[in-house]
Amino acid sequence: MRTIEDINYFNDPRTQGPAAEDHVLYYYNEATGDNEVIELPTCWVVCGVCHGEGKHVNPSIDCGGISSEREDDPDFREDYLSGVYDVRCYTCLGKRVVKGVNWEALSEDHRLAYEEQLDYEDMVRREAMAELRMGA
Repeated sequence: MRTIEDINYFNDPRTQGPAAEDHVLYYYNEATGDNEVIELPTCWVVCGVCHGEGKHVNPSIDCGGISSEREDDPDFREDYLSGVYDVRCYTCLGKRVVKGVNWEALSEDHRLAYEEQLDYEDMVRREAMAELRMGA
């Protein structure tokens, strides 16, 4: 049971910490044969974790789900819904916005390469979660 709770916790976007300030593309330039690190253009976007609220429920409270004991407790329910368990957003640090890639300012080549990079990073994360489920 503990492993399932750990997986739920690690998969919860609220536990990922502050948003990365560097939005870079690791790009192989076929014309020159060089690996390049390209800083991508950014713009301010609404935080996808707190949805612009600047706060969210502490993931330690509900990340693994809410037990039936707590769910049936009217005091807990009232506290939960009123924000007693809210914390400052771990991603935007309460600012309600984060820097995101300005997709409209990207060239077609950079956009495709960045999408591929994001897919690769997602695959690595999913593999790490699979290893965690297997007990590694």
